[in-house]
Amino acid sequence: MSSSEKILQDEKSEGTIRFLTFNVNGIRTFFHYQPFSQMNQSLRSVFDFFQADIITFQELKTEKLSISKWGKVDGFYSFVSIPQARKGYSGVGCWVRIPDKNQPMYHALQVVKAEEGITGYLTIKNGKQAAISYRDDVNQGIGGYDSLDPDLDEKSALELDSEGRCVMVELACGIVIISVYCPANSNSSEEGELFRIRFLKVLLRRVRNLEKIGKKVVLMGDVNVCRDLIDSADALEQFSIPITDPMGGTKLETQYRDKAIQFIINPDTPHRRIFNQILADSLLPDASKRGVLIDTTRLIQTRNRLRMYTVWNILKNLRPSNYGSRIDFILVSSKLEQCIKAGDILPDVLGSDHCPVFSDLDVRDQGIEPSTAQVTIPKFEARYKYNLRNHNVLEMFAKKENNKKSNNQQYRIAKVINKKKCSSIKKKSLDSFFQKKDGIQDATTKKSLEIPQATQKEISMPKFDFKDVFGKPPLCKHGEESMLKTSKTAANPGKKFWICKRSRGDSKNTESSCGFFQWV
Repeated sequence: MSSSEKILQDEKSEGTIRFLTFNVNGIRTFFHYQPFSQMNQSLRSVFDFFQADIITFQELKTEKLSISKWGKVDGFYSFVSIPQARKGYSGVGCWVRIPDKNQPMYHALQVVKAEEGITGYLTIKNGKQAAISYRDDVNQGIGGYDSLDPDLDEKSALELDSEGRCVMVELACGIVIISVYCPANSNSSEEGELFRIRFLKVLLRRVRNLEKIGKKVVLMGDVNVCRDLIDSADALEQFSIPITDPMGGTKLETQYRDKAIQFIINPDTPHRRIFNQILADSLLPDASKRGVLIDTTRLIQTRNRLRMYTVWNILKNLRPSNYGSRIDFILVSSKLEQCIKAGDILPDVLGSDHCPVFSDLDVRDQGIEPSTAQVTIPKFEARYKYNLRNHNVLEMFAKKENNKKSNNQQYRIAKVINKKKCSSIKKKSLDSFFQKKDGIQDATTKKSLEIPQATQKEISMPKFDFKDVFGKPPLCKHGEESMLKTSKTAANPGKKFWICKRSRGDSKNTESSCGFFQWV
């Protein structure tokens, strides 16, 4: 049993709601990894494995034609948003367990409203009525739309919500769950940075608005921002913060606090400053006074725990040396601080370049009144949104696809038959070429054109061994054979060099790369 499995089994107590978030980096591909590969692509099995009641996934990378697979999960309400323009990109989902009526969390987990996006400008069909925006429909919209951005018109708002980055769900206990996948501006473009900053600002203003109208917020997902210096391996190394502190937490916090503030207010990273301004437990004094959300993982694990990362660069193989950053969070209203009973990351759960994060909340004292009123399922629930109630959206394509497969199969059969016919014709032509006029085959002539078996072996291509060209790999500082790489820099394009084959990590970590480098 892995440490994560043990945590999942030991931590959850009766009467708590488990919130779990996971950037799966493609909902199909994470089923290729243990333990999910044993679950027959069943999300219900995944959710039961995590013992989770409210699950949010980011980077689904799915399309409308596949929604039936992920939007109809037995025992759960499903709320899924996918990009309107770019297929197979981004996408977030939120699944809420439908509890038994005898369970203590039955009333708390009743879904009363749900919507897509952060601005309220996206539309939803309500029965036979024409599509109407969430902000204009009090029965569907959750509220909190005022003054999101003075320059935010409907067109720019729809652009923010066009990439399938946010789902909001309101529970009967007054908690609004926000599943979010914030932009990262991976290409470092000016346009991308403006989009990123605007998205983050509008999202966090919406959070403040929801708080003002009396809602309690749980913001969970991939925020794509490191909140503190200790949430980044690069930053820890840059500021020379020790990995461990044998003298205790007080010394450690005093040691890195000033440097952490410098890291937060770095003018080159305004997104980090914006993010800290919503945190009631921020290291920035002015921000913490106005902050309304608490970082549940850091609250439970405290600032004494370093190297608590949730994403790693898998192209550089940095996960084994735990050289990463923490950008996945479960943040809750400060009103819910006393409800937080457990919270942690699950770094040994594979399936993505990220790892899951969970928090357990006991909300039984949040003023939930038992209700006998009939709960109306929101129109954004996947069965309504994607018309999955009576049939599978793929059924309309089934006949066409079957016909296509049938035609392809007939084509392949015909191709094989033709190939056999051609082969037979060629053989007859060859035999007739060597046939004498008197009907006796000229075996000597035919045999002279055949390639001897020994000769065939001799002309086969030899196996390439880079050692024959570049010599034996030199030993790195670990005493291990180094790895051959090719330079892609403008100064030395295509030039070969040797480096330590271990993944990059903290310079003080002896299990990481030793920094060995040698030109060939």
